[in-house]
Amino acid sequence: MSKFYEENAFLKIRDAKVVFRSKGSKLNAVKETNLNIKKGEILGLVGESGSGKTTLERAIVGIQQLKDGAIYMENDIIAGKSARLFILNKEITKKLYSMKIKMNATTIYLNDFINNLKKNYKQNPNFENFSNEDFKKNFKKNEVEFIDNIFLSNLKYINRILLNEERIIRFITNISKSIDEISLDLEKTILLKQNQVKNSILQLKKLLDEIYEIAQPILKLQKKYTCEDIDVKTIFINIFQKLDKIIINHKKFLEKLDETINYQYENQALSAPFKRKNKFLNYYYKKIFINRNDFLIECKRQIELLKEKPNFEKDETLAKYNYFINDFWSKNNMNINGCTKILTEMQKVNPNFSMLKSISKDLKNTDFENELKDILINNNISQKNLNDKVKEFDYIKKIVKRNIIKDRELIDEYMLWKNIESDISLEEWQNLEEFVQFLEMPSIDEIVNKSYLFKGQTKKEKKQIRKNVQMIFQDPGSSLNDRMAVEEIIGEGLENFPELYKSEEIRNEYMINYNQLNPEQKITLEQVKNKDVKKYLILNALTSVGLIPEHLSRYPHEFSGGQRQRIGIARSLIMKPKIIVADEPISALDVSIRAQVLNLFKKFKEELGITFIFVAHDLSVVHFIADRIAVIYHGQIVELADANELFINPLHPYTKALLSSIPIPEPELAKKEKSIIYNSEKEHSDYMFDLPRFTEIKPNHFVYLNKRELKEIKDKL
Repeated sequence: MSKFYEENAFLKIRDAKVVFRSKGSKLNAVKETNLNIKKGEILGLVGESGSGKTTLERAIVGIQQLKDGAIYMENDIIAGKSARLFILNKEITKKLYSMKIKMNATTIYLNDFINNLKKNYKQNPNFENFSNEDFKKNFKKNEVEFIDNIFLSNLKYINRILLNEERIIRFITNISKSIDEISLDLEKTILLKQNQVKNSILQLKKLLDEIYEIAQPILKLQKKYTCEDIDVKTIFINIFQKLDKIIINHKKFLEKLDETINYQYENQALSAPFKRKNKFLNYYYKKIFINRNDFLIECKRQIELLKEKPNFEKDETLAKYNYFINDFWSKNNMNINGCTKILTEMQKVNPNFSMLKSISKDLKNTDFENELKDILINNNISQKNLNDKVKEFDYIKKIVKRNIIKDRELIDEYMLWKNIESDISLEEWQNLEEFVQFLEMPSIDEIVNKSYLFKGQTKKEKKQIRKNVQMIFQDPGSSLNDRMAVEEIIGEGLENFPELYKSEEIRNEYMINYNQLNPEQKITLEQVKNKDVKKYLILNALTSVGLIPEHLSRYPHEFSGGQRQRIGIARSLIMKPKIIVADEPISALDVSIRAQVLNLFKKFKEELGITFIFVAHDLSVVHFIADRIAVIYHGQIVELADANELFINPLHPYTKALLSSIPIPEPELAKKEKSIIYNSEKEHSDYMFDLPRFTEIKPNHFVYLNKRELKEIKDKL
């Protein structure tokens, strides 16, 4: 897995998605964004207006709801919800079935289209007197476009499925290290099945890419020759050749799609919650195992049939069937409670052997119970023996509870008795048996749901998050209440979080400070008043941003834009936040005072260790203040690197376009520089066929690109 996802970051944004609705349509303002932010760094977030940077920061603060994904701070969820494997797998299954319906419809249209062409060819093999109008009539544009659109639609579905598969795999990888209740075996099993589906989907994508590429020329031929004089015979032969290739790939695609749906059905079962998983289990139990009651009844019937034969006592088959009956695991044929008590007592540090021997007398004669008696008689209670017996007994209890027989020998005997032929091969049976073992493992979705990764916040925790994540607004004038004095504005947050000024630590700090300033009028901790501590904190916040005590009684309209922004910064700082999100905090300020405000951010980062997310249009400003820069375009982060690295070596074409738009103060140099115009459709025309990924090109330099773009960049480096 990429270091981008593995890093143990302070703030982690995982698959964050924000959707706006307008007149029945949806706009993806933020698209499955993943981002790690280190503690104590200043991360610059840049992009044009409408790129989604403000929407993303509002989601971090908690004032913009996430449609999907989650945001973690110090591994605690602060917004959204963690991935639900069952829901993601259910969505994949739904898309696969939709693809199948569409491809079946395509089969009908293809057959009709080909039959129509064949009919014309048979009626007029030399295409004599076949006019342009006849060609248009028989080569209908809407039919060709319909087939083409279905292939394109399914290609989009496959791309969406691949993204979901990668999200699941990314989430599951190393999850056993984060959640102790999830075993490594369960993690590996989920990954195995998810990768199986992913590989199958990649094969489907390859087939569909080929079909789409073959279909495109047919559409181009139709558009070209419906408006020109044509050699109809040549065109028809050309079309038949291409359609032949489409049909071959189409059949392969449908076969592979059915196989993929079967794989995905297993995947969905594996990630299902416990109640749903039971339904899946019952389905597979009926498919490969047999009912215990049915076996017992039939076995007894076979014994009665054997007894009707002469000299039946010497028949080895009778002995075998009697053994089946005697060693049959059931509540009637076993003392399950007795076995439970014995194994529980044996696991104690000082087991009561007299009680164990007393209980063992009530055990019955199955092989398991006889072995348990032997261990007690011979006093052979080793840790290994005990662990083996506990494991075996857990298996027996599950079998009895499920009321099934898994033993292949018994299943074969039963099918022979009933004269039933299996509709699955031995290899298929073994594969299904292995899958059922995976399915009997605990539900990973429920384990994750109960863990910290899925833990919902209480009201108290939500309130604490609001304190820890503060925001500085773009327009300092609009963000301040004109009817409140500066002292009220800065101290407003303290009213909601009185612990900030009532704690013993801050009261003690105030007492020491007061006694230093007033050595002749020293006070004790008991004499400290809360209102004095509160004013002390407000005054400290005010002076830390370069304002003076006299400003406390003034109102916002009496200040300049830069001073108002300082008040806004003080209002955030007094809350002692862990993160401050600054939404273009200097764009409304004069150029002369921008540097002063930027220096304040640097100062507080170094002194207080606060993490800043700094949003701006101006890359030169972000370069000055940020440690790292993330470039966002249409809700997708396209490049992430250290500030200096991004300016020296921009790799994404959008980043290059932004950098080229930075004004150059020297006119002569400015004339020589050419602005780069970014055209996403032209630059990334093959994204439908070659999906882009967020890839590390150089150490800590990530770019959103596909394989073609990656090769081009590496060739240049």
